[in-house]
Amino acid sequence: MRSRRALTLFLATFAAALPARPQGVSSSETYSQYEMRFGDPVEVSISDLVNTPTAYQDRAVRVRGRLQLDASGSFRSYQLQNNFGDKVRIAPVSEVRSYFEGEALQLMGREVDVTGVFQTATSQSTSGDLNIGSITFWKYFGEAPEIKDVSKVPTATLEQISTNPGRFEGRQIRVVGQFRGRNLFGDLPPTSQTNRSDWVVKDDVYALWVTGRKPKGDGFDLDATLKRDSGKWLEVVGQIELRKGFAYLTAQRVALTTPPTPTAQALPPKPPVERPRVPPVVIFALPLDGEVDVPGAARFAVQFSKDMDEDTFKGHVVLRYSGRPQAGDRDLDGVSMRYDGGRKALVVDPGDILRPGRQVELLLLPGILDVDGMPLAPRHGPLPEGSQVVDALRWRIGL
Repeated sequence: MRSRRALTLFLATFAAALPARPQGVSSSETYSQYEMRFGDPVEVSISDLVNTPTAYQDRAVRVRGRLQLDASGSFRSYQLQNNFGDKVRIAPVSEVRSYFEGEALQLMGREVDVTGVFQTATSQSTSGDLNIGSITFWKYFGEAPEIKDVSKVPTATLEQISTNPGRFEGRQIRVVGQFRGRNLFGDLPPTSQTNRSDWVVKDDVYALWVTGRKPKGDGFDLDATLKRDSGKWLEVVGQIELRKGFAYLTAQRVALTTPPTPTAQALPPKPPVERPRVPPVVIFALPLDGEVDVPGAARFAVQFSKDMDEDTFKGHVVLRYSGRPQAGDRDLDGVSMRYDGGRKALVVDPGDILRPGRQVELLLLPGILDVDGMPLAPRHGPLPEGSQVVDALRWRIGL
């Protein structure tokens, strides 16, 4: 069975800056600088990377295999291998290197998940292996020992996990909840399901995804697609993992049990709390606003504080060179935009190699709205009367 331990990097939060915590993400509004740069990780096999490496070049991937030492170099390095002998090299980013190096020998020969960016092989290794690509990873999960005594596993309530998930990431815990099938009652957002075999447990108004094991055990076998099988109280032992702010319990043991209290029940979801209407603002950009020495082939991502109405960006976003036109300037008429609703981020592709030494500016014009119809507000106080630009971000292209 598998249990998980995670290390996750932080870049920014939507509401306020938080200190980095290697134990895991503590908010659904926190995301990794690496995932913003390379996109959401796709789950692939090592064989996929070996057989079709160009399909995953420079993409964020999540892959599983047995950890081994890579003997092809003169210094200690690592690779993952599957049951067919396919291999991929792995190397941690600097922020997690010390943690990984401290655990690598204990994880040797065991199943490990890594999440990182894949690059195809550039040459044949000294050991003769061909087509061994590499993954530079920022997150990993190591296989944990099998549970021998459930009574020694600490118990956590679904309320505790839901209100402070980062506290539990990587920890082996026991939870008790009512079986709710494959989210048959809409207890969790449908988009948060990562696998069709995942299912839900719930206590009061708090729900949790369970993955890695079917809802069956000694004397029972529940069908996650049937409402009539819901309502049973289950004890699940496993380890918590966070993905995009949602908690998932990778189950190692599932058993029937009794409710945590005589009157316990799974209540319908609470109606959303009415919140004050506030306008959206730009809260983050990658590259950072004002950054110099930006690559000429860069793309620009701008993150907003609220979900935006994608249609309102059309005709209200301008990317151009700052100042007077210079000899050799080309019109940036190939600019394309893509709105990432999950990150509340607008990604702007210039469609051209930007000129070295020039400053470019991204202008956000009046007319950009959030999904509630609220107009974009400037970051630095009210707009001057008659202003034609709501906000502007600027970068200097490197020489």
